[in-house]
Amino acid sequence: RCVEAYGGPEAVARAALRREEGTVTSLLHPGQRGRIVRAYARPGRLRVEVTFDGETEVRVLDGERGWRHGQPAQGPHLVSMVLQAGRLDLPALLQAWPGRLVDRGTVEVEGKRLRALELELRPGVVLEADLDPATGRILRSRGRAEGGMPVEFVTTYGDFRAVKGLVVPFHEGNWANGSTTGETVLTKVEVPETLPDATFRP
Repeated sequence: RCVEAYGGPEAVARAALRREEGTVTSLLHPGQRGRIVRAYARPGRLRVEVTFDGETEVRVLDGERGWRHGQPAQGPHLVSMVLQAGRLDLPALLQAWPGRLVDRGTVEVEGKRLRALELELRPGVVLEADLDPATGRILRSRGRAEGGMPVEFVTTYGDFRAVKGLVVPFHEGNWANGSTTGETVLTKVEVPETLPDATFRP
């Protein structure tokens, strides 16, 4: 039902590659709105470029390896990229990994009762999708790392629009360890046939 809510199996399958542009806010840049460009490829490849005041931070994930500012990423920085890649492809992951799903029952989010499904992306890294039973859409995700330094990232989703048959949330609210970190508003989403080879290199 969730896959159907995002355009159906064919649309979800076509979204193996995605490129997005938009604006972003951050606690590190109060009162400003920066630019964000994201590229994603299955399985688990991600590039994020965030620009404030002409300075661009680049984060890259290529499977098990990650980089931030061109340097190898570890710990919470690597986990955050793993979880972000998973969030971008949640409908496909729910469809592809039914054997990994754990039913966490119902949770209440902003007065709505949602159905929580959880999966482990890699050992100790867990992503929960909170689905609206009425629409099948994911209205919130919760990602966390178990063991070591506790990390939890929460994202809410809204402003759903169709792009080449795929339904995409154009608005995201973001929290880390219970504190708001800003919002992402997409202005352009593409489902390309290919991405440049250098996309997922530091």
